[in-house]
Amino acid sequence: MKSNYLLIIILILSTLISCTQENEVNLTSLLNEMVDRKQITHFPENGYQCLQASSYNRESVSPDQPGWFADSDGIGYIRIEENNGQKEWVIMEDEGPGVITKIWAVCFYYGLNDTIGANIKFYLDGAKEPVINTNFFKLVKGQDFVKAPFADESTRAGNLYFPIPYAKSCKITMDKKSFYNIINYRKYPEGIKVKTFTMKGFRKVKNLRDKVAKILNETPAAKGEALFKDKEIEKGESVQFELPEGEGAVKHLEVRIDHASDIAQALRSTVLIGEFDGKQTVWCPLGDFFNNVGKIQPYKMWERSVKEDGTMICRWVMPYKSSGKIILKNLWDDPVKLSVKVVTGGYKWDGNSMHFYASWRMDPPTPTFPLFDWNFLEAEGRGVVVGDEWTVLNPREGWWGEGDEKIYVDGDFDKNFPSHFGTGTEDYYGWAGGIVPTPADEFSKPFVGNIIVGHPNSMGYNVCTRTRSLDAIPFRNKIKFDVESSCGTRQRWHFLQYSHTTFWYGAPGVTHNRKPLPEMAAKKLPTLEALQQKVEEAKKYQYIVDGALEAEILDITQKSNLVSGGHANIPMWGEMSSGAMKELWFEKPGDFAEFKITEQFEKSRLKFCAAVGKNCGNFDVYVNEKFIISQDLFSNHQGMSNPYMDLGEVEPVDNSFTIRFVMKKQNEGANPVRGKLALGIDFFLIENNFIKR
Repeated sequence: MKSNYLLIIILILSTLISCTQENEVNLTSLLNEMVDRKQITHFPENGYQCLQASSYNRESVSPDQPGWFADSDGIGYIRIEENNGQKEWVIMEDEGPGVITKIWAVCFYYGLNDTIGANIKFYLDGAKEPVINTNFFKLVKGQDFVKAPFADESTRAGNLYFPIPYAKSCKITMDKKSFYNIINYRKYPEGIKVKTFTMKGFRKVKNLRDKVAKILNETPAAKGEALFKDKEIEKGESVQFELPEGEGAVKHLEVRIDHASDIAQALRSTVLIGEFDGKQTVWCPLGDFFNNVGKIQPYKMWERSVKEDGTMICRWVMPYKSSGKIILKNLWDDPVKLSVKVVTGGYKWDGNSMHFYASWRMDPPTPTFPLFDWNFLEAEGRGVVVGDEWTVLNPREGWWGEGDEKIYVDGDFDKNFPSHFGTGTEDYYGWAGGIVPTPADEFSKPFVGNIIVGHPNSMGYNVCTRTRSLDAIPFRNKIKFDVESSCGTRQRWHFLQYSHTTFWYGAPGVTHNRKPLPEMAAKKLPTLEALQQKVEEAKKYQYIVDGALEAEILDITQKSNLVSGGHANIPMWGEMSSGAMKELWFEKPGDFAEFKITEQFEKSRLKFCAAVGKNCGNFDVYVNEKFIISQDLFSNHQGMSNPYMDLGEVEPVDNSFTIRFVMKKQNEGANPVRGKLALGIDFFLIENNFIKR
């Protein structure tokens, strides 16, 4: 009898242990999830949030306040503390069960020449000693214990995708001051059982790591029923596939343009359409869907790739409950000949199943000043964002993407602040600037890609993409996905041409703001020459100094209490660059005002142009706290200084030039306006080899 009771107890305990292990979040479950194409089609049952910590500039506090578009996003952190007698900068902290799902870091440290940087430390579950303590750059580049494809170098940066779970808490620090970093993590509700990462556990899953790495690198083909069609379609015609009735899913899609009079145009004007259970969820130009805008560009990623022969492949699972269609429609004047393959297979539809969406946006050319947040997607209902593609047509040599991503999810709307606030466009897509990109910076990894870079020096079409696995973003009620429209040239006359695709899953009943744009896809593909002409036409309406960093768009980072703007207008004879200047008024000697020019990574020659006249003051000028020149701006004839005032060659400090103007004793002939003298800065010039490198 006792033996029977003992057997029952053992069976009950075994069942409980089995259930616990089955529901536990651990390295095994997370690695399997990373390559499970079906799991991402189901809304997560365990209720996790995807959150983000980053080094964004803490001057950004609200879209309603100054500083919302502040640059210098590499210096933010949570706090400085002392651990084991050493000062450390806390860059991420979370209480409760969770998982680190992705870490990005720029792989130079406060200057292009320092490629060593700092150590990164992971303190899990309140432990006083870090479970991981290693060089930050080596870790994200796959040069430490985590190897590719779980960690790999991109372009001047690295991305770590190996999951680091924790049961109670996580704190991540750097042993030197914080520099550009982005950390994505899952936050689980209390009660979700998570097995904390250990190096022993890491070694224990070696066989599984090897298996998952092989799958990520080789991207095995899906199994199922294959449907084929080869067809030439005239304007308005389609290639259409009626999918097998009942529960099912598209598991693999291949499209190749066999002939077109203009391949670039065919990529934009041939539209991929997906209809599932009576609702159109996919509407996107073929080239934008596959990161090929303006030309065929081979690459290899986990969800999509393009072969050397131009075959475009999608591996995202597109499920349906009862019916589905895949359609390719030609909106251009000339015929397009296509070869299409659709592979379908079984799928069990349940209460958490979602449809696949690809939502496309394109606008007319966008001025690059004033700055604003350009919306990728807004959706209401329940869903998961799994990736996006960003195309920028850049009319000139130079950098096109300073903008930070700002992603609001559910409760973020009440706080009026996003839970994902990034550090720059290229950072979001897994690489780094520091120099103007060239085609040598193109790359593709399983989940990130800089697929097309304009030539020369980013002029022309640029295409980046990022897709999400463990770092997918669930939303239960609402999501808004914005990226700042911001580039290195911030002028009303300078335009960029944007288009964008968001890839996501949505539960039945979800709504969104991205409707089909057949008129945009049917237009002639925007050309570099046409955009350049638009810029030159816009310039005709203003006097512009080439290369000027207009002072009127710069914030004053610090000033004395008695320094004010708007006190009076500085009289001017002649034109100002872009028609405006920054006007400040000083009351007494010692009054000061500072400008900060961020995102600077090398020694540069600085110059500035200022107003001169009877109302103008006498100033000492400092750069990065070093005295440079004294400059009396008094003149009997008002105008702009010419030649420009030269501040010499200066090294950046914390990747910035801080320029301070301190008022001296006034010139005897100066004529104060109601007790104040003026400083009018038209623009700064920064001369270096940024473009030439």
